[in-house]
Amino acid sequence: MADVCTLGVVENKNIESHFYIESYRVEWSAFVFGLELEMFSSNLSEQEILLRIYEFRKKVRAGISDKECLDAVTGIFGDVYSFPTKTGVYPVGQHFMRARPIGDNETQIPYSTIKTVHDAWEPPRDRVCYQGRLNSIGESLLYCCPNDPILAIQEARAEETKQVALMVYRSTRPINVATIGGYRASRLPKDKLTEMFYLFLEEEFGRDVPKGQEQIYSITRNIAQTFFCHPEQDAYCYRSVQSSEKFNVAFLSGRAKSCLDLRGVLICDNQASTDKELNVRFVVSFLNSGEAVYHRVGSIAQKALFPEIG
Repeated sequence: MADVCTLGVVENKNIESHFYIESYRVEWSAFVFGLELEMFSSNLSEQEILLRIYEFRKKVRAGISDKECLDAVTGIFGDVYSFPTKTGVYPVGQHFMRARPIGDNETQIPYSTIKTVHDAWEPPRDRVCYQGRLNSIGESLLYCCPNDPILAIQEARAEETKQVALMVYRSTRPINVATIGGYRASRLPKDKLTEMFYLFLEEEFGRDVPKGQEQIYSITRNIAQTFFCHPEQDAYCYRSVQSSEKFNVAFLSGRAKSCLDLRGVLICDNQASTDKELNVRFVVSFLNSGEAVYHRVGSIAQKALFPEIG
């Protein structure tokens, strides 16, 4: 379904860790899909739906409130409609990664970016001051990349910082996701109306939102909550805007800790890293109190936390 990465590690003479990254295509058996294959149907004609799509986009250009957006999105396809769905399951043991930039002025360990275990999970609700692609203000979700450290750094807009913290999580049970995007490559029906339905949702959800225009995320969030919510869902899986061939995963509020373990945190030297390898300076574990403990590469603690480093 998406490009992900395996990590192989060698240890150089200076006891630095270089994570060599090899992309590969996930086999269908590694990401199990569930499909309902009935075609899209509606009490509206194709022309009526196209007109409503046109009117919706005109409203968006003029400026639209969150309430207006919800009403417009739910009304585009008629009063009575049905559509095929695609869900997925990530297996036990799947790795997910999240990155946070470390300020260039941080020189004292522990860095303020990662001082306690709370810093390695989703932010507190009172720190969520802007809308995101799937969250409203004050709603905290854990945004991750499935086993792809480079994409995680790109999604955090952390490519230019000197150092980055890379959180590494591992699933403890199967993770049920609603999948957004990838219609053309999917096994969903390819009739004209189903195609119109899904391509509209993908285009609107995949909007590139400039900084300062976060109100546009009302569209993406309302699309997800209206058309991509399923029973027993843990997360959304959706195409990355940074790399359209790859996918991100956003865990629903309060759900991440019920299905993920935090293996630890990698503190990486961005300037010494490349697209094919990450240079790791420290690994971080956490005491029962939640306090962060930094370990040098080559230490006993590092080998226990991340034995693949060597």
